[in-house]
Amino acid sequence: MDKSMKNNKTSFIIILYMICMISLFYFSKKTHQNRTLKKFNIVIDPLSKNHFVNEEIIKNILFYKTKKIEKKIGQLCILKMEKKLNHYPFIKKSEVFLSVDGTLNIKILQKEPILRIKNGNKESYLTKDAENLELSSFFSSKVVLAKGHFSKEEKKYLTNLIKFINSDELLKNQIISIKKNNKNSFVLIPKIGNHHIILGNIKDFKNKLNKLKAFYNQYLNKIDINQYKSIDLQYKDQVVAKKR
Repeated sequence: MDKSMKNNKTSFIIILYMICMISLFYFSKKTHQNRTLKKFNIVIDPLSKNHFVNEEIIKNILFYKTKKIEKKIGQLCILKMEKKLNHYPFIKKSEVFLSVDGTLNIKILQKEPILRIKNGNKESYLTKDAENLELSSFFSSKVVLAKGHFSKEEKKYLTNLIKFINSDELLKNQIISIKKNNKNSFVLIPKIGNHHIILGNIKDFKNKLNKLKAFYNQYLNKIDINQYKSIDLQYKDQVVAKKR
């Protein structure tokens, strides 16, 4: 057998092998797509304290409250499923993918409210991203309450204010509410003591809250805080505590 015949035979074998592999691939793919979806692996933000969604809600979003889900794997559109999930108000981001064994994997990242806003009869959450979020009939998040009408800019400052408060153990355990009066002055309501904390303009809240921390650390366990009417943080380099 000359060299050209050997080369032709080798090429024929390679082509035949490729045809077999392609045929096997399409056969496997068709068989896989005709399989009925039976298994779900749903992971919902395991470190989050929020419970706005659960497995039942996720399945209802994707399959319209179908009691028995009988879908062929080939009928599933991953991109559409992710779009549906991401459109749900309390979901920040979703990831959907199929495993080789036919399991539908769904990973959910929830939106995280850090503030509850009450303006008259209207209530909503404010998320870490300064995004408005409707209340849920399914779950109520335990966050600081803010009363008043807030502009878009003020909501951004409120978000940063709450992040600052939550990052400090003393302030986190002490501040339970915020309100804005008619003069656009912000007031904090503490857990301990029958007084209010006058923050004033919200833009320079960090310096003011640091003064409040220093005041609490020095006096909270040494004086009767209930005898004070207000603690004013508006003055430079000082805290003015007014008695009743």
